[in-house]
Amino acid sequence: MFRFRRCRGAGKAPLRCSVDSSFYIRFCRMRVRILAVGVGLALAVAAGARTPEAEPSDLRLRLNRIDKEWKKRDQPGCLDAVRSELAQAERDAPGDYGVLWRMAQLYFWLADDPGLSSTERSRLGKKAWEYGDRASLANPKRVEGWYFAALGMGEYSIGIGVLKALGENIEDKFRQRLSKAESIDPTFYAGGIWNAWGRFYFKLPWPKYDGRRSEQMLHEALRVNPENVRARVFLAELYVKEKHRDEARKLLKEAATHQPGSYDVPEERRSAARARKLLVELKN
Repeated sequence: MFRFRRCRGAGKAPLRCSVDSSFYIRFCRMRVRILAVGVGLALAVAAGARTPEAEPSDLRLRLNRIDKEWKKRDQPGCLDAVRSELAQAERDAPGDYGVLWRMAQLYFWLADDPGLSSTERSRLGKKAWEYGDRASLANPKRVEGWYFAALGMGEYSIGIGVLKALGENIEDKFRQRLSKAESIDPTFYAGGIWNAWGRFYFKLPWPKYDGRRSEQMLHEALRVNPENVRARVFLAELYVKEKHRDEARKLLKEAATHQPGSYDVPEERRSAARARKLLVELKN
């Protein structure tokens, strides 16, 4: 600390200070510069700590690209592009609602592949469930998180076996999430909520199985979306189980000959392919 001699004597020339005043001025200026540099560094660190969520325009552009590729996800290279873009979006904005529900949607689509093993179906279904739950926590007022969490839970249950899933109290968890989605937007995903309810009552083992309730839900899916291919396939499987093979065959023929383009082309194609496979099995 710099000290100055006290100047004494009225009317006398003041004593010379032990530190030249010009040096003191330079010292003060230096302190101001150091302080300015420190503040600048602090601001730079704070800016660097912000996630890209602070740049919503960049994220929106990426999500728009993802949605564009999603519409043709069954074409070569498109699903890989979706996965790559989503992975980068998650690194940039890990807590963003739009990123989380699209991740849940992706993992449900992967888990829904009829060619998967049970182990892989349950693994991917669990991922969809987890991302859906994270999305609904981020924004509980939106439908997507609740819906894809329920669908992921359904795939997980099919993969591990419905009886085992019931032992894990999946039924109540599924009901809660799908009911919440229904309360927000019952027409979401072109009747997808009603497809899920219909399949839920179909997949439950006796005495919880409820064929009549399943039929009601699937007819509601067709009311919401008259072109619903998956609803026709699910309803046909129900009719086969209930020994109404003629009605089942009619529905499967409608689904198998459906021309994609009504609501979700890759989904329509997947369900139509399932219908053609079931028609062959029905003839045998």
